[in-house]
Amino acid sequence: MNSKTLSSWMLMAGPIVFFVVIMGVWSAVIGEGDTAAENVANIIDKPTLASILVMIGSIGFVSIFVGYALTAWSRADGSTTAGTLASVASLIFAGLVAISMGFTGAHFGVIGGGEENPVESAWIMAIIDNSFSAIFWFWALGNIILGAALFIEKKINNIGSLLLIIWGVLVVLMHFTVEIEDFPEVIGMIIFIGMMVVTIVFGFFNLKSESVATGKAEA
Repeated sequence: MNSKTLSSWMLMAGPIVFFVVIMGVWSAVIGEGDTAAENVANIIDKPTLASILVMIGSIGFVSIFVGYALTAWSRADGSTTAGTLASVASLIFAGLVAISMGFTGAHFGVIGGGEENPVESAWIMAIIDNSFSAIFWFWALGNIILGAALFIEKKINNIGSLLLIIWGVLVVLMHFTVEIEDFPEVIGMIIFIGMMVVTIVFGFFNLKSESVATGKAEA
């Protein structure tokens, strides 16, 4: 298995695992509270199950950024425009790997200490809940830069690279809606789900793309 195959499967499997475990099973079994304190109460009510779901869900979420980072890093080359853009994107996604590890892993602190330290645990949950705006901001920038690099490189289907750029721009534009009080939440959810779908589609195109090293298509 080479890095292209590994990164492609991470990009395809990561969003599915995260969405099913966190958006599906977690919401149904653990529950989503209206406040950080309620989320802490839900977690410490079922600590073992919460731990298992965090383990699986965090692997899925982190795998997304590892897949993007590997894809960008394999094209990093300061001697070309595409390679320079890919280098920048690889650094962004490497940073997102570290951040997502920290924020998803912080759930274990809440699970283990939520009952003894409810106030501190509520603060941690509040930080985790509010971190996704920052994660999606840099994720969008990374997608735009990587998409531009791949579009210039022309070794992957243009649909894949253009999807990265277009959806990245949509997420950036979403950050300008913070002052709109009645902005429909459904639009934000559609864009969020779209980021996951785009990642899966891109992973498929990356798997079927030409090898950067040999220039030959790999099945």
